[in-house]
This record gives sequence, structure tokens and C-alpha cells, in this order.
Amino acid sequence: MPAHAPHPLRLVFPLLMAVAASAVAQPEDLAALIAAADHDDADQIVVFDRTVTEVEDSGLSHVVNHRLIKALTERGAVDLAFQRFDYDPASQLIEIRKVRIHRADGSREEIDPTTALDLTQPMWAIYWGARMRALSVPRLEVGDALELETYRKGFMIAYLADAGTGGSAATGADDSRYIPPMRGHWYDVQVFQDARPMVEKTVEVTLPLDKPLQYRSYNDAVHAEVTYDDAGRTYRFWRHDCPPLPREWRQADPQDFAPKVVMATVEDWGAKSRWFWDVNQDQFDSTPEIDALVAEITRGLDTDEQKVHALNHWAAQNIRYCGLNMGEGEGYVLHPGEMILRERIGVCKDIAGMAITLCRAAGYEVYPAMTMAGSRVERIPADQFNHCVGAWKKPDGTWHMLDPTWIPFSRYDWSRAEGEQHYVIGTPGGEDLMMIRAYAPEENHVTLKLRGEIADDGALEGELEVSGDGQADTRLRRALGQSRLDGIEPGLRRWLASLAPGTELVDWEHGDPEDWDRRMTLRLEFRAPGFATIGTRTCAWKPAALTLALAGYGGVIRLAHPPHLGEERETPAMLWWAQEVVIDEEIEVPGGFEPRVDDAAWAAGDREAFAACSLAATADGRDVHYEGSYRWDRRQVQVDQWPAFRAAINTLREAGEARLVAWKED
Repeated sequence: MPAHAPHPLRLVFPLLMAVAASAVAQPEDLAALIAAADHDDADQIVVFDRTVTEVEDSGLSHVVNHRLIKALTERGAVDLAFQRFDYDPASQLIEIRKVRIHRADGSREEIDPTTALDLTQPMWAIYWGARMRALSVPRLEVGDALELETYRKGFMIAYLADAGTGGSAATGADDSRYIPPMRGHWYDVQVFQDARPMVEKTVEVTLPLDKPLQYRSYNDAVHAEVTYDDAGRTYRFWRHDCPPLPREWRQADPQDFAPKVVMATVEDWGAKSRWFWDVNQDQFDSTPEIDALVAEITRGLDTDEQKVHALNHWAAQNIRYCGLNMGEGEGYVLHPGEMILRERIGVCKDIAGMAITLCRAAGYEVYPAMTMAGSRVERIPADQFNHCVGAWKKPDGTWHMLDPTWIPFSRYDWSRAEGEQHYVIGTPGGEDLMMIRAYAPEENHVTLKLRGEIADDGALEGELEVSGDGQADTRLRRALGQSRLDGIEPGLRRWLASLAPGTELVDWEHGDPEDWDRRMTLRLEFRAPGFATIGTRTCAWKPAALTLALAGYGGVIRLAHPPHLGEERETPAMLWWAQEVVIDEEIEVPGGFEPRVDDAAWAAGDREAFAACSLAATADGRDVHYEGSYRWDRRQVQVDQWPAFRAAINTLREAGEARLVAWKED
């Protein structure tokens, strides 16, 4: 059925979409729509964004997108002058059909779409041949609008999901390469909010009558209707007056909070699981070379846990992350373990596939799994994944997750930055959607233990020990294990300089970054001239261990350099992992001075709050003990948790800016 043909039953809803209804009866008055579109705090406004999709029985989709964008400021006009349309030629055919400028004076200017240049996309780490169409548009003025219409056939593989529509279409190509990997099925996720305000966004999808579509809106209401005729069933979703996406500190993925509709023809996650196993089950065959490697890696190990751990870490440490096109199915098919062992490179699916191959060669029941790093996955079984991992089914039937891509220089089989993360394991029998448990702050804790003495000239001579668990341990290993030897000392000196300019690194040592059986430790001996301010009667200094914690080293502490946080929050904040930072400091003041720290305490929140900060100084003779911790309990700060989190962080900043004081009697 042609994309523009009206559906008979749609006309029973004339008041639901006045603009769409008028478009059926007569040409739209685009000039009136442009004139009416305005927003006080935006450079551009989307007058409308309309997507019409026709899905064939094979799952192949034909997508027409029609957009009209108005420039509200000079900056907005300049930004519209360049249009980029990303696509993957291996699985998509794309055309730019219409480019038209609507001038504020009512005139129109047609732009030839064929003037767009077909170029290689800028790439990093993944080099799969993605391309883009780049189009220059004549200068626009405030009040002008740009109309674009594109056609796309095919699908975008998961790892390139940020790419948009547009581009140049080859003709006469075999349509089989545009059919999605799970043949006969179709899915989509549409977000009804953008960086720019939108007057209208509409999505229309037509499928064969025997191919029903599951769908659900999330985060906020999206209007929906379903109509049908002899040609198929049509689903329409729309939303008016969509505000721009807020821009906030450490903002979560928009799909976690913006209005969206998730759609899929797949019946359930079990079907998706079985498909994922079916397309990859032949990729894990062993070879004599792989068998010999497994024997070498597991030599001397006693338990299954030790062996799987060693095999997973071998893949993590020995397969470099780099995506080269290695053949058909790139993007969703795992390459054979034999190939990855030979090439020693790959993306997450290949590194995971190497670990799975090694484990299966050792006799373990390990399967590939799909997961979503950085955002949640909804119950509607649309493909909402961006990452590939492994899953070991233990003899007791429980699952032990493996992620070699995220664990180089880590003690763990699964990164502690991947808590509360959804996944689907590919098995012959099919698995449901599951989620990794939340990691407690104590599981990612870091301790800064400092012992020092303030000299008569104000210099602090001391020793610092840093150790931790979870992601703190991993980050410390990477800072020391992945750096050039001649770069470690300068990095440590820069960190110590937060105590006082010119701080000297006297000596240092650390544990073995590849010793997975012990916590990683870093020990520093230092001298910080001018650390304390010493006068005739007073000696003042800032808490040293807390100062170093707030400065941060190598990402060991997630919330180093805490910012000033506003009272209001519109969206969740993404911290990635919960953490507890423990401060254990003891500093001796110079002779003749007596510490006065009776009221030196800072506290906000408690063990029941989402976040808490509790720090205090006590005196014992000339020794000042500064102890406590600060923590946050989950990877995301929800809007209703923001006040507790903000109070804890502001208290932490206040403690870091305070001074401890010792007095000398007359």
C-alpha cells in the first residue's frame, strides 16, 4: 500500500489530528505552520517530524521521514546550513528526496538533493564502512525553515544505532541484505522528545494483517490509535508541543526518562533468545590450537570458578578492541573463536565470543548474551541492546555472567559498573529478560589511609595508602597497569600537587595489576611544602586525605571534583556505580600547638538516605584524627532522590573547603 494513501477507518478520528486530517483533504498551509511555531529559549523549533513506515512480510521496512525545522536565532540558522545523514551501506538503502527552504518572506527555494556528497563517516574503534551524506544548504536567516524528506530501506545494526536517515541509494540491489537479521519480524523504538522543541511528532507504521505489533509508551503519555483495511493494520503515535530535552549534569540516557514508544512483532523475549542462539551456535567450535591454549590457561587451577575466571580474563587481556569488517552478519553475528584467536582483535561480541569459545572448549556450558550498557531495557521485546557478553550456566542451574570487554585489569568476571543492567541470554530453549543485581556502595568502596606530620615550616611529610574493591580496584589497576612507566610518576605528582604546589613524591610502590587474587594497593611517600599555614599562634590546614579524594586519581573515585548542584532536577542523573569513599587520616601538629577541633564535623543524610556524608575530626594530644565516609547507593539518582544526594555532596564540598586549626598558648 503506498505510504501516502489514506486509511478509511482513520477518518473516524477527525478531531484527534486536525493537521493530518486537513493534509488528506487539501495541501497543508506550511507557511501558516511555520509562522505559528515559536519558542522563547531555543535556537530552532521542529514544526513537525513525521515518519511513515511500511513493513513487508519479510520484515523489510520502507521508511519515509518528513521534517520541517524553523530557525529562531542566528545560531539556529547557521546550524541548519549543514545536514548530515548517516547510514550503513551493508544493510541500508537511503535517498534524500526533498530539500526545500521556506523563506520568512513567503518564497521557497528548492535544493538539489543530488549535490550531497557521499563520504566515509569519522570513525573510532569500529571501522565497518559506515558512510554519510553531507549536504550544504544556502544561508538561512532567522524565521526561515528547512524542509527535508528522506527515504530509507533496511535496518541499522545495533552498534551504529545513533546514525540517522538520509543518503544516496543504489538501484537494482538485492533486497535480501535489507531484511533485518530476525527475518519476518520488525521492531522500533521512537523517542518523542529531542534537543529541539517540537510542535508535532507523528509516527505511523503499517504491517500485514497477520503480523500484529506489540507496543507500549513509557515515561509519559503518547497518543495512539490502530486502524486497518484490507491492505494491513496501521498504528499511529503522536505527541504535540514536546519541550526540548533538559541539559543537566550527568544526565541519564534520554530513553530512561523521555516519552517513547517501544514496538515489536516478536512474541516474547524467549523467541529473541532462541534466535540469538540459532544464529551463533556454530561460532564456538574448538580447534587443537584452542584446546592447547585452554590447557595452558587452566593448568594448576582446581575449581570450575577459577578456570572460567582465568579463561574469561585471558580473552579480556589478549583480544584488543577494534572493529574491522570480517564478513556477512557483521554487527550481530559473533565471529568464530578460531578467527578471533588468529586476528586478536574484535568488538564486544568478538571478545565475548572468544571467552565463550575457550570456556566451551574446557567443557563449560556458556552462552552468548545481549545486554544494554547505560540504559534500561523494556518488557516489549524490541532489540534494545548495544553490547554482547557471555553467560555461564553453572551445574546448579544459576547463571554467572561474563563480560571480558569491560574487565581488562579487573579482579571480576563482570564489571561493577554494570549493575542494574538488563540482559537476554541466547539459549536453545529461550530465556526471559533478566537484570544484574544492584551493587552496594561497599562493593565499590575505596579507602584513603594517610599518616603524616606537619613540620615547623608548615610542610606535611606523610604516607598515603589507597586500596579498594569493585570498580575502585579496577580503576586503580588500569591507572597503573595501562599507563606507560614514564607516565605514572608525573601523574602521581600532579595528584599530590592538590595538597600544595611543589609537593614532592619521595617514593612509591604498588601491587601487581594482573594479580587477580589480591586487592590492588598504591602506597606513596611524599612531602608537601607549605601545606599548613603557620602563624605566631595558629596552625591551619585542610584535611589531606579528603583533598586527595576530591581531586581524584585515575577515575578511582567516581565523584571527584564534585560540582555545585542546583536545587531542582528534571531528569535522573547517571553515576554508573554506587560507591563508598572512606577517609582515614591521622596528622600530628608541630610541637607547642594544641588542636582545637571539637566542632569539626560535617554530616548530611544517613544510612537510610540515598546518599550520605559523615566526616569528623577528633584530637588526641598533638594527633588529629580525621575520619568518616561519603557514599551514594545506586547507579542512578532519581528525581525524588536528588535532595538527599545534593545535601550529601554539598556537605562534602563544604568539608573539603574547611580548615582544621591548632592553637599555641601564650
